[in-house]
Amino acid sequence: MRGLALLFLLAVVATLAACSSSDGTRTRIPAIPEYNSFLGASEFIVGENRFPFALASLEGQFLENAEVMVDFFVFREATRELRFSRSAEFREASGATPHIHENGEIHEHLDVRNIYVVDSADFDSPGIWSAQFSITSAEGQHPAAGELAFNVLTEPAAPGVGELVPASHNLTVHDVDSIEEIDTHIPPDDMHDLSVAEALQEGKPFVVAWSTPMFCVSQICGPVLDEVIKVQDQYGDLVNFIHIEPWDLKVARSEGRLVAVPEFAEWELPSEPWVFVIDGAGRVAARYEGLVTHEELEVAVREVLDGSAP
Repeated sequence: MRGLALLFLLAVVATLAACSSSDGTRTRIPAIPEYNSFLGASEFIVGENRFPFALASLEGQFLENAEVMVDFFVFREATRELRFSRSAEFREASGATPHIHENGEIHEHLDVRNIYVVDSADFDSPGIWSAQFSITSAEGQHPAAGELAFNVLTEPAAPGVGELVPASHNLTVHDVDSIEEIDTHIPPDDMHDLSVAEALQEGKPFVVAWSTPMFCVSQICGPVLDEVIKVQDQYGDLVNFIHIEPWDLKVARSEGRLVAVPEFAEWELPSEPWVFVIDGAGRVAARYEGLVTHEELEVAVREVLDGSAP
């Protein structure tokens, strides 16, 4: 609740700042938003970032295929300063999410998730920032959207680009009696042959997907994991793929509680899902929090394979 209150306060601050000029004079009050805006990630750091967000109407209908320009502001004392503007690209991911019904039966539901992404948002200082949206819908209309406030950190908590990843000993198919003990995807995927520690010893590029289709708090794990599987189908001979469920599945299934596996804390992940592309030296080449498409992942994998990754 404290975090929600902070976000609400930041949104109010952003709105008030938008209504005042730098010399304190009043300007036109912004239009009442027709769309709510939602952050698609929680961790932004000084430097270049992938900035994902979603736009949904007050009735919950997501805005698709719009042209969106994003103005990024930084708050400095009692004022805010426009730092840069970037266009956002509409992206869509689809996949199946398993659900447990009251009678214990498990059914899959097809989920389609969409998001807008600014590929290169370069934040030059830590602190409170905000994003303001200019929208042209597919029908040529210009609806208003609520402004987003967010925090930019000096250093990442989760492994950052260029950093070595922890040599985690996550459970594999060789450690359990049934793959269902470590996988909630239906059917189980084949990304459980290696631990991260074993993948590091191989010296081969690999992808790590932290995702739990059945117990996902963000409700986008199913589509994200299916997007990863699409990339595995194409590059599985050249790159290792590892899927780790962030929650203890035995506890989740028997008690309904989400208890993190030790590796989740070891990677200091603030949310789920996450996908990391790791180069042959064990360093992060690309990282994606939240919704990511197979097209984005393919670009990162190809860059690792041809040696052009950061």
